Amino acid sequence: MSKNKSYNAAVYLRLSKEDGDVTEGGKTVSNSIANQEELVRDYLKSQADIRVYSVYKDDGYSGVNFDRPMFQKMLEDIKSGAVNCVIVKDLSRFGRNYIESGRYIEKIFPMLGVRFIAVNDHYDSLSEDTGADMIIPFKNLINDAYCRDISIKVRSHLDMKRKNGEYIGAFVAYGYRKDPEDKNRLIIDDYAAGVVRDIFDMKKKGMSHYSIAKKLNDEGILSPLEYMKSRGINLNTSFQRRSKSRWSHSSVLRILQNEMYTGTLIQGKTGTPNYKIKVRSGKAEDAWVKIPDAHEAIIPKSDFRLVQDLLLRDTKIAPDADTLYPFSGMVFCADCGAPMVRKPVSSGGNRYVYYICSENKRDKSSCKSHRISEPVLERAVLQAVTDHIDNVLMIERALQVIEEAPMTASNVLKYEERIRNKSEEVEKIKRRKLRLYEDLTDGILTNDEYELLREQYGHQIAKGEEAIRAFINEKQMILDKRTDQHQWIEEFISHKGLTELSRNDVVHLIDKIEVVDSHHINVKLRFADEYERIMEQLSMMEANAARKEAI
Repeated sequence: MSKNKSYNAAVYLRLSKEDGDVTEGGKTVSNSIANQEELVRDYLKSQADIRVYSVYKDDGYSGVNFDRPMFQKMLEDIKSGAVNCVIVKDLSRFGRNYIESGRYIEKIFPMLGVRFIAVNDHYDSLSEDTGADMIIPFKNLINDAYCRDISIKVRSHLDMKRKNGEYIGAFVAYGYRKDPEDKNRLIIDDYAAGVVRDIFDMKKKGMSHYSIAKKLNDEGILSPLEYMKSRGINLNTSFQRRSKSRWSHSSVLRILQNEMYTGTLIQGKTGTPNYKIKVRSGKAEDAWVKIPDAHEAIIPKSDFRLVQDLLLRDTKIAPDADTLYPFSGMVFCADCGAPMVRKPVSSGGNRYVYYICSENKRDKSSCKSHRISEPVLERAVLQAVTDHIDNVLMIERALQVIEEAPMTASNVLKYEERIRNKSEEVEKIKRRKLRLYEDLTDGILTNDEYELLREQYGHQIAKGEEAIRAFINEKQMILDKRTDQHQWIEEFISHKGLTELSRNDVVHLIDKIEVVDSHHINVKLRFADEYERIMEQLSMMEANAARKEAI
């Protein structure tokens, strides 16, 4: 390239979010972008051979890759011949990817006859200063290393916030909103939470995802996306297919499968392999960060588990019905374990309904002909359920006996001691962390040792505080009588006085029904293990009391 040649220059300006001065408050560009442009224009006052063709501004874009809108526009102008010179404030504004920056500066631009100038780095590709040519790769490498260091620190900071139970997402699940006083904390959105509860109730009553979506649309309930828009939140999503989003079976299913409604904060489900790759991909479930009881639950854990179990069952709704039959997906053959199918039969002007083995229906030789009439099945199951509820009512006193037992008091004391010991341990680590800076200034620690120990202590403090929260929750569950071993009793008692079984009763109380023959069934009730366990505890307590009286 000749020094006597005139140049049409592209002034390229870039600022990333990591650089900390991106556009805010409606400004067109940030102050740092303006400062870059001012510096370059001051430089050009002494360059009579260079005329500014255009200014290209990428405000808020990372230097890790070159997939930036204005950079790509500049490349198009270079290829069209409109631009033959690129000027930047310094190499870090051009890019922070060592390999890609070098490829443009050393190969692509020379091949296209483009002069490249980095003002603050005193680099001009037209110059014959070999020293500047040698220093460029090192500066690019330093810029790349800086970007890597920033990425590691940001990732570590975000990971710490996740493990501390702080919400770091831009948008929240339907049913929640960010606390105005703490953006990292979720609180319940009463209106949307009510819709979420209705969706779970409709599912438990036997409605399909399609029927639930239709009911919500018919009632004029805004879909999650439209609800966000009504609150002034705009979200671009691949799920939307119409100008106005409606409820669909998939949006209903996403709500039914979202564990966040139980109060469990789930984050880190997607990520990028490293700072140079921006495309996010899903992570294995064991890599997710799950924090139980991080926010107030909309759906009880027992109801959520119940719905997940129902979603796994192969249940189909009749074409002319909106809800499932009460026993759909609950009746199985006692011999082969295959589901029993409901089959209406008409004879002599009368209509009968039977449940028959699906395997026998498919292949007569695969299983015996198990069948039972629907009325007989209904009466037998109702009898089994009401008998069990009577038994549960008889042992309801076990709640008071167990809660008043010394064992419960000792469990509370045990958690109090654990909370106290762990709190003291965390305070010691915090004091050590505070002393680190003194050791650094006194020359006892190097900068690297200081950073390493500070990060290690930070992890230990976060882990300790997480353990304290878990101990507090366990203690509170004992005091509030909300442990799982007692919740099932309340569940059965809430269904006392049944005269017929609805779908809601069946899914809450029954795990499965096995048909032996036309007059014999096995009803496996939910919480059977808990029932046996509490009966054993009560029996042991009564036996111990009897022995003490005998002595």
